[in-house]
Amino acid sequence: MTTRRWRALRCLSLVLPLLVASLLAGCGPRTSGTKLAPPVVPEKADFRAPEAAVRTYLDYTSFAYRMANSDLASRAATPYEGVRVDSYVELNRQQDQGIEQQLVKFTKRSESEEGTRALFAASEEWRYRYFSLSKSEYTSPMYTASYEATYTLVRDAAGWLVDKVDARPLAPVK
Repeated sequence: MTTRRWRALRCLSLVLPLLVASLLAGCGPRTSGTKLAPPVVPEKADFRAPEAAVRTYLDYTSFAYRMANSDLASRAATPYEGVRVDSYVELNRQQDQGIEQQLVKFTKRSESEEGTRALFAASEEWRYRYFSLSKSEYTSPMYTASYEATYTLVRDAAGWLVDKVDARPLAPVK
């Protein structure tokens, strides 16, 4: 099988379940009580530049929250930031809930590097909802949130890793 056909088949296998789930749900927003959609598996990690590392961090952290497993985000963050992710996952697990979130808009505001440290600032818009871990169904409506976020990154032999996140809400949660 050619590489192009293999990629197309792989893409179809990832998109088809979401398309079917969307059609079965009437294409409307899912509300509480609806069974979970399949998780979105992050693309290949990229730690070569601060912006790519932040996007990788967001993808892998979202996946960790969805799977209620903070280890899934550990490769994108330093142990210092990993503790924060782990704490949030554990808090949700104790409440028999997980969170499914999707980055809707990501706009770079600024970036600076100095040696092995970097700052990356972005504006972000998110959609998210909670679900029951034991019942595998949504327990909340879809919410939206917007943030101005500043990421502190450190560079090691593997590339850039998120070390700290300062996120300030732009508006009340909807």
